[in-house]
Order: sequence, then C-alpha cells, then structure tokens
Amino acid sequence: MESQNHYYGHSSALARYSGLRGPRHLPGLVQHGWTAASPLDTHFRDFPAIGTPDGPRRRALFVWSHRSRAWDPAAGDRRSVAIGAPWHYLCAVAGPRPPGSGTVILPVHGIATQPLLGDHAAVARAWAGTEGPSTVCLYHVEARDPRVVDAYVGAGHRVVTLGTRTDPRFLGRLHTLLTGASRVVSNRLSTPVVYAASLGIDATVSGDAMRLAGERPDDAGSLAARWPEFYDRGVGTAERTAVARAETGADDLLQPADLRRLLGWDRRHAGPWLDHWLGAPLSRATTQLRRRSGAPAADAPAGDAPTLSFAQWFAAATEYLPRPLGSAPGAPGAPLDVAAARESL
Repeated sequence: MESQNHYYGHSSALARYSGLRGPRHLPGLVQHGWTAASPLDTHFRDFPAIGTPDGPRRRALFVWSHRSRAWDPAAGDRRSVAIGAPWHYLCAVAGPRPPGSGTVILPVHGIATQPLLGDHAAVARAWAGTEGPSTVCLYHVEARDPRVVDAYVGAGHRVVTLGTRTDPRFLGRLHTLLTGASRVVSNRLSTPVVYAASLGIDATVSGDAMRLAGERPDDAGSLAARWPEFYDRGVGTAERTAVARAETGADDLLQPADLRRLLGWDRRHAGPWLDHWLGAPLSRATTQLRRRSGAPAADAPAGDAPTLSFAQWFAAATEYLPRPLGSAPGAPGAPLDVAAARESL
C-alpha cells in the first residue's frame, strides 16, 4: 500500500523469501524499523483507520513482534499481525555467514526534518579511544555533510553508508556490514543494534547519545531503563540475544507459502496497487499539510525545534511519494564508501 512498506528494501526481502523475483504492493502497512514506542502510534500513525473494527477489512498492520517491551498489543485500540522483521527473512535467504571481525559503529542519525545535534568530532574521538579505529556507518543524511564525515575520518575511522531508505539494496548492505563484524556499537539503542544482537553478535550501546532537534530531555535516557541488557557490559551475549529476538519477532516468521498467502501475493489483484499510487499519497498529503501548520510539542526544548523553509519541508514531504518497485536484489551487497557514494545520495 503506502511507500513506507518498501523502505530499506523490506518488501524486497519479503519477496525473495516468498520465492518472488520482485516486491509487490501489500494490503496494509509493514513496520519499517525498531521503535521504542508502539509502532501503531509511530510508524502507522498517519493511517489511524487501519486495524480498527470499522476500518478497511482488506488492510492490516503487520508488526514485527507482540513481545516487544515497547508496547502491549492488548492495550491498543487497533489490531495487528506479528510476522517478524523483514531482517530475519533476509537472513533466512542469505544463509549462515562465517564469524566476522572488527568493530562497526552506527551513530544515531537525524532526518531531513529533525537534525542531530552535538559534537561529532568529540564522539568520534571518544569511540577511537574505546573501540579503536573502526568502520563507521553514517545514515545518508549525515553522509552528505562533509563536516560530519571529516569528524570520523579525522579520528581514524573508515566511513561507509548504506544508501537512502528508498534504496532496495539498503537492508542487504546492512546485512553484509553487521554479519562481517564481531562487535557492533551505537550511541543509541536502534534498529541495527537489535538486528546484530538477534544474530548473537556482540552489540552494545555506549558513548554520548547526542540529541535530535526537538527531542524531549528524557527520551534517550528512558531507553537504558527499559532495555538495560544493551547498556550493561556485564550482561552476557546470550541474554542480550534473547531480548533482541523477542523485539524483532525472530520466532514469528512464517513459511514462504503462508507469507505469500497472508500478504495476498498468492494471486494478483488491483486494490493494493491503487492504494499505493492513489489512496496513500492523498492521505499522506493531507497529513503533511496538517503537520506543517501544527505547533511543536509543548515540552520540546525552547528554540530547539528546526524551522524549515517551504522548500525543505516540501523536499521531505515528497520522499513519501510512490515510485516503481523494480526487482529485488539477488544477494546482499557491500556498504558504500562515502567518498564514492556522496554524489548519488
């Protein structure tokens, strides 16, 4: 249905696992990242009718897990279906890989409408001291900023990126990056940390969490209180892996035929295609216009929320426009060297 179903190559991973050559449109919405709150209120908030008793019957909310500490499915007013993260479907197709080596660091990232605030150079130097020279993977927003890239290169790190979130090869590149490492580090509990931990890779959170513009002061600190396994160095890998598998729904994966049937991929029908190209863009446009005219959160730090020009807001809003799906990558690819990839991001 909506373009977010195809972010990070998730629909491509589901398609490959299902035995299809390319992704298809889905009858509903797929959770597109790990979240510290209910995905119903974050990833799916712009489509509040889906999953309600009176909502469209042929559309569903596909979440990773009903065992995440972030939310209680029974307490919500919308129904969801746990299918496991697309990450695990990709891992099933890619097969086992030999043990990795070295450290990969994935700093917390901003987005076009919410930049990351803090001293990147200080964070880069601190990690060089605790982890040694490492491979640092920047999100495409920071990878475009020469000052951020130079901060990590200057501290002795190698810098790579994975492409934009609309790149169907994104998840495959992340798979190559994480499974090639023996240790994964971030300064904020996030999707790649739980991905790595779910495979038994040593994954932890350390360093200055920095801050996103407009973020509430307690947002980052609450993560450590709810998921201490990722912050306490005394916790064993097995315990951390068990938590990550629950968060990502590793035990909720469906068999290929069952997944095809659930997603409506066992037959051809026009409804999801029409939703993708017509219905969802109209709903998204209405939401973006309403959000453009809204006020910042009452408890956001004063003067901290970014003020976007119309051009900046419009560019961010158009990222949600639908686009042709193309074919699913046949195998995971390698991360992109930032110097070579910067012009295409």
